[in-house]
Amino acid sequence: MKKIAIYYPWVYLRSGVERMILELARRSEHDWTVFTSHYYPKQTFPEFRELNIVELSKVSVKRGYSAVGNAALTILRQKIDLDSYDAMVVSSEGVGDFITFRNHSVPVVCYCHTPLKVIHDSFIRRKYLNENPRMKIPFTLYSEAFKIVDKFAWRYYRYVFCNSDEVRNRILRARLAPAERVEVLHPGLDVDVMQPSWDYQKYFVVVGRIKWWKNIELAIQAFREFKRRYPAFSDFRLHITGQVEKGSEEYLKMLQSIAGDAGDITFKRDPTDEELMHAYRSCYCLLFPSLNEDWGMTLLEAMGFGKPVIAVNQGGPRESVIDGITGYLVAPEASAFADAMARLAGDSELTRWLGEAGVSHVKQYDWSRFVARFDSYLRTL
Repeated sequence: MKKIAIYYPWVYLRSGVERMILELARRSEHDWTVFTSHYYPKQTFPEFRELNIVELSKVSVKRGYSAVGNAALTILRQKIDLDSYDAMVVSSEGVGDFITFRNHSVPVVCYCHTPLKVIHDSFIRRKYLNENPRMKIPFTLYSEAFKIVDKFAWRYYRYVFCNSDEVRNRILRARLAPAERVEVLHPGLDVDVMQPSWDYQKYFVVVGRIKWWKNIELAIQAFREFKRRYPAFSDFRLHITGQVEKGSEEYLKMLQSIAGDAGDITFKRDPTDEELMHAYRSCYCLLFPSLNEDWGMTLLEAMGFGKPVIAVNQGGPRESVIDGITGYLVAPEASAFADAMARLAGDSELTRWLGEAGVSHVKQYDWSRFVARFDSYLRTL
């Protein structure tokens, strides 16, 4: 058994990143200590209280230029006492890479959820600049400076795991690491606890963090198009459920404004685990409107509960969704989503068939496989 340090800047949400860290630390044969620069136990998974958590110099969770710059400098200067550890794992989404500058006395391994998304994801970069045209010059300057520093940080990674081929391609395009040192290792699922109810109530659901790059407005527009073009399904509703960070309050207000006050679109912010599981168990179908998702855990979770999914035909969903078998991959257009929604709404047998196929499909993503591969690599260090 080895002693492993794992670093992630922000342990404060119930996102797929926190879930990955939690499952790795709980299921691994090795002894893990979680180092973080922002820990908020009331908002993240309660199981973190059972782990060894070390809080470092605090950084903000805000995402503005100034806040991110200050966070990057704080992380870059941070020194961790690694004398008693055999290796360090960095859970990477961007500025967390900077922890490697002063902390590489032991082998450093990366698990990359994505290189900094707004820089390395062309879809999200284009969306940001289209919505913020005045920020083009500062964004360009910031991006170039960040990429230079980040490349130096990546030199300290001995090996890189990443969550999808989509993310691996971003890493290789940016020349952050050579291909032979980058391996796709999909995150897992608790398949044993995902017992399908086979109950298909008449509402579509969007699950996940409520952030601007999740493109949730597409789901609302698609639902409106679905109701307008297919009046026979007027009794269907749309539920949007997920955590809302401080910087996403304005985005939530914008979504609520688009949804209007008809009462057929509801929002559930910061759901409990029970509320989240209920949303999966009883919904008719999951909508996944994210333009170029890195991987997409909610897709697999919905399939695990026997629900078909409708997702944008781009990025991570192309790796996890079998089009026409476990759901539908469609163009990022309201009309395309609406047509797929109507196809399912009008055929309950098809919906159940897709759901059954999804249950079988996700069994390959059990957490035990993920942890076993990680453990086997750490044993070689």
